[in-house]
Amino acid sequence: MKYIYKTFFIVFIPAVFGLLIAQKGYTQCPGGQPEPGPTAYDTTVSTGSGNYEAFFSFPKFDPQNGTLSCMRLTMIMTGVVNMFLENNVTSATTYNINYNRRDTVSGPGLSTPMSNNANVNYGPYNLAASNGTPFSGPDFTSIGPDTVLNAVTVVRTITDSATLDQFYGTDSVTYRYAINVNSSVTGSGDYLFSVGTTGFITFRIEYCYCPPLILPSSLFSLKAVKQTEMTADLSWKKPALQNENYIFQVEVSPDGRRFYTEASIDKNAMDVDGQYHFRYTPASLQQSNYYFRIRIKYADGSYRLSQVKSLQLGTRKSSFTVFPNPSDGIVGIKFDDVNATTMNIQIININGQTVYNEKLQVNGPAYRQITRLSTGTYWLRLSDVTGQLSGVNQLLIIK
Repeated sequence: MKYIYKTFFIVFIPAVFGLLIAQKGYTQCPGGQPEPGPTAYDTTVSTGSGNYEAFFSFPKFDPQNGTLSCMRLTMIMTGVVNMFLENNVTSATTYNINYNRRDTVSGPGLSTPMSNNANVNYGPYNLAASNGTPFSGPDFTSIGPDTVLNAVTVVRTITDSATLDQFYGTDSVTYRYAINVNSSVTGSGDYLFSVGTTGFITFRIEYCYCPPLILPSSLFSLKAVKQTEMTADLSWKKPALQNENYIFQVEVSPDGRRFYTEASIDKNAMDVDGQYHFRYTPASLQQSNYYFRIRIKYADGSYRLSQVKSLQLGTRKSSFTVFPNPSDGIVGIKFDDVNATTMNIQIININGQTVYNEKLQVNGPAYRQITRLSTGTYWLRLSDVTGQLSGVNQLLIIK
């Protein structure tokens, strides 16, 4: 009777996400800017010898940082095999071993999985008749360590703008990694066999991009005029650009850093005064600073930006404060002069990652403790159910 043993090593080591330093000179970006080189994130785990599955998440590309020109996904595989084989029959026998491993990665942007196949034959092994003593003698052999994969690298690069659209955002993309392993022994029907694999897999996602191109005011001038406490008139003229395959997008920000699309305007929708106009009215009465800019978005996904203009709108002073601030970890919000409503609360760390995103029912003036955070600097953003941002407060955690 044959006995086959598989040794598993499936212990994760801590994921390492590293922001690699951008290097100069990949391609030329619009406006003569050099492409700054890829922004990359990677993670490494140890893998096991049998069928194995893991999921890896990477940050998406923040559209505030520029326009994607490519996404490059790399997997680097190292695998070492150790085996032993013992003859259990009463006559000398010649054995051969076949080892097969297939690595695959599937996920966003991959129409077909990335894959690598390793197929290795071992033998022949001429083993003596069984001596009745396990794991020793001329009827026994050990094989390895044998490196079947030595930093084998598979790369997939995506440049199609339609496919790249799914990589914009502030959340993450997730990929599935799988190993399928099988081994077979030929020679007799009665033997002891064990195979064990140790190894590592490194995944890297790289974003090639062009930084935002802000047009000078002499070429593309945006005006923001406060008409009432609750309305702003944005106006601009059509810029003289060679490529006219674009639309205008009106963008609004509560902090001058993260902008949100408020409206899209066709380039042919010019008013009789020869300008484009957009009237902005915040949904909240909350008094706050609003930042405006116009994005010229081309069909291929690239864009240009206007200068940023800001106005203070709203008739009601801030209806909430973060308290205490600084804090030893507690995140508390004091609501003043508010009616019953549902609020969206988002907390962002200094790296731009969302660490808290929940809804909170507020029934009037109140104080709520919503979570605890580790030491660092954060921004707490509060909005009502309409989705219009009503305020941003900085929060400092000191322990």
